Amino acid sequence: MVKNILYKLIDTKSYTGDELNIVNTINTIMEELGFDEIFIDVAGNIIGAIHGYSEGATILFDGHIDTVEAENILEWNNQNPFEAYEKDGKIYGLGASDMKGAFAAMLHGLSLVDRSKLKGSIYLSGTVNEEVAEGYTVREVTKRVNPDLVVLGEASELKINIGQRGRGEICLTTFGKSAHSSNPDIGINAVLKMNKAITAIMDNYKPNEAVLGKGILVLTDIISSPYPGESVIPRTCKATFDRRIILNETKESVLESIRNILEPIKLEDKEFEYTLEYAKNDFTTYMGYKIEGDKFYRPWKTNENSELLNKISKSFEKEGLEYKTGYYSFCTNGSSTSGIDEIETIGFGPGREAEAHITNEFIDVEQLMQAVKGYEVLAYILS
Repeated sequence: MVKNILYKLIDTKSYTGDELNIVNTINTIMEELGFDEIFIDVAGNIIGAIHGYSEGATILFDGHIDTVEAENILEWNNQNPFEAYEKDGKIYGLGASDMKGAFAAMLHGLSLVDRSKLKGSIYLSGTVNEEVAEGYTVREVTKRVNPDLVVLGEASELKINIGQRGRGEICLTTFGKSAHSSNPDIGINAVLKMNKAITAIMDNYKPNEAVLGKGILVLTDIISSPYPGESVIPRTCKATFDRRIILNETKESVLESIRNILEPIKLEDKEFEYTLEYAKNDFTTYMGYKIEGDKFYRPWKTNENSELLNKISKSFEKEGLEYKTGYYSFCTNGSSTSGIDEIETIGFGPGREAEAHITNEFIDVEQLMQAVKGYEVLAYILS
């Protein structure tokens, strides 16, 4: 059953911003599996519900249903990323690991729940636009269903992940003065100013470290203007950095740590001018829902000694499932569910983080089957 579901999901193209077809596919699957309610929210997320025999807690299982665009299509084994196939115990196809495998396992696992043993309700959300803006559209889901617990399906190698670093996309711009390149002395070269800035940052930036990992700062892009620069001294230069956010850091403290490195340059170079800010989200979902705001996604962590994790440990042991905890290295929708809204959040999913976004992406069938059982067990955890 779960393999058939996964085939349908992989075979339905769902690039970020163009998820309507997979929403329709999931709607049909949920109907066939007997979900009690199915609805689509203002952002375009699809949500299915299963209600228990009495009132009780609400658990939200969440998986994003968009994928990155396929790269190097000619290097895919069958040269069609949207045609799932199985080989050597693995199912291949775009999104198999990130994260249609987990979503297929959620669909199947939750459909097995015995309503006569379930208190409260469980919801399954297929969220959109996650690949470009983690945590934005899932907030429409949490506002609608008000969960007591969120279970993320991102790949965790079947561990219970209890946190992640956040992420900030930071833009540093240096300024110069245009001039003809035959007379460089009358201009100010913004690229040379950027070179000073980057050298200072690389020499002096020291990432703080916490249980979630290091608050690393990585240069990911640089471009000058005008571009292309034909016989002209560049007037501006913009560099983009990926900053991994750790616990107790704020939007302002992250920028301040970089300003403290850049400000001394101004004392020795009176022509050094710069701005530092977060990049901006500016996306529209297939439903016309606007995603705007700074590209800053918060870290989160669940208490490893919580009663919830104790219950999960006992339930997994009882059902013959291995119980281990871990952390995500990448960003997830937990940046909002836990990082902003402080809803208790965990992650549990088949696959490994390293398998996301790769050519010939795959999911292990054995892990896929184990995930089905895991989601079924987690569905009762607050009953």
